[in-house]
Amino acid sequence: MNITDNKFEKTPIEEHSQVTMQTIFKLSWPVMIGMILQSLLNTVDTYFISNLGVNQAAAAGIANSITGVIFVISTLVSAGTIALVSRSYGENDYLKVKRYSGNSIALAGLIGISLGILCYLNAISIIEKIFSPSEIVGNFAYEYISIIFLGTVFVFLNSALRTIIQSLGDTMTPLIIFGFSNIINILLDYIFIFQMNMGIQGAAIATVISNLFSFIAAIVIVLIKIYEKNIILFIANLKIHFETTSRIFRIGGWACLQQVARPITGMLMFSLVYEVGQAEGSAAFNIGSQLFNYTFIVLIGLSTGISIMVGQSLGRGNIHQCDKIIKEGLKIAFINVLIFSLPYVIFPSYMMRIFIKDPAVISYGVSYLRIIYMGIVFVVFTTTYGGVFQGAGDTFPPMLASIVANVVFKLPLAYILAKSFNLELNGVWYSIALSVFIEAIIILFYFKTNRWKVFKI
Repeated sequence: MNITDNKFEKTPIEEHSQVTMQTIFKLSWPVMIGMILQSLLNTVDTYFISNLGVNQAAAAGIANSITGVIFVISTLVSAGTIALVSRSYGENDYLKVKRYSGNSIALAGLIGISLGILCYLNAISIIEKIFSPSEIVGNFAYEYISIIFLGTVFVFLNSALRTIIQSLGDTMTPLIIFGFSNIINILLDYIFIFQMNMGIQGAAIATVISNLFSFIAAIVIVLIKIYEKNIILFIANLKIHFETTSRIFRIGGWACLQQVARPITGMLMFSLVYEVGQAEGSAAFNIGSQLFNYTFIVLIGLSTGISIMVGQSLGRGNIHQCDKIIKEGLKIAFINVLIFSLPYVIFPSYMMRIFIKDPAVISYGVSYLRIIYMGIVFVVFTTTYGGVFQGAGDTFPPMLASIVANVVFKLPLAYILAKSFNLELNGVWYSIALSVFIEAIIILFYFKTNRWKVFKI
């Protein structure tokens, strides 16, 4: 598809007058498959590192909780990009598509480089001040995270590039690019960790190399799809304009706060888990978190598809079609949550034994999966309605819901239940489940006001 042509490939929302679950799936399933591949990558990483030992597994959990906070800042650019590019594409304003895309890429690169350097120089301080781990766990965590920070810029650029391509209604190309990237990562994991005996550092190097590959592939696709294979045209749009940047930040700022709130509290929760459950509890938390990624495969893919379809529909002024999208999206989300209740509630011990044989880790992990799934049911509303707000560019309500649920509610409750009520790790798990319920109630309230239907970006 050439962005300057008068005739364009139709997206699923344009091909059907009636929105059905099949319509949404046609746009969302490549995102879901991409999530499966990413989850498999995380699972394989966790499996390889867990086989190195409990200390390495705990160290990877510490590192992942830190990078989770840093890398999610990429939402500052990508959230604004998906709203602006998808709506401009729906309006057939392709000059804006070029301008917004170039600005987003330049902005993502600048922020990624700056954060990467800052975090690399302060990696030891970040680990020690937040987690205070044992010397051996701390050393493993530094070995891993210091390398990961060197590739921060590629994480930010990939986030922006993926969003730009998806905003055009093309969710298949990012699947192919990042799918191959994940395969490369898994192969390099095995080679570097076991064949070359590089240990936990090998996993980090494999991740950086795979991110570099996906960046090169994605930038080529954007050059072809949006800038007609014209490098000069691409460079001409690769500028940070004040007005465009302020619009991206205005939309992405709230979304970024929402996304950052969860991993920041997650990082602090991990610190509490380490304090209460030591390495065994931390390992269970890390493995359990990786397992829950599979629950969110359909939900995140669905949310992305909804945001694109809502953004394009609003660009065409078709509010009625948005309502149909949301109704069918909720059906898909509920079915997904029901299916995943089986392995995590009925067979949690078998799930944990895939990764580790330590009895204490398995025991902590079983309670983690069963308790938290009580809250996961309500993620149906946060992901579905969150996608609606994202596509509309109205990112304040999801941010407020996330801040209240995760910062104001979850973290203090976890400390109270774990220490004052002596529930230890189960207290942490209960606080996480309850926070999801609180977040769903808040976002549902804002959705019912219908402000997203008239929001101006």
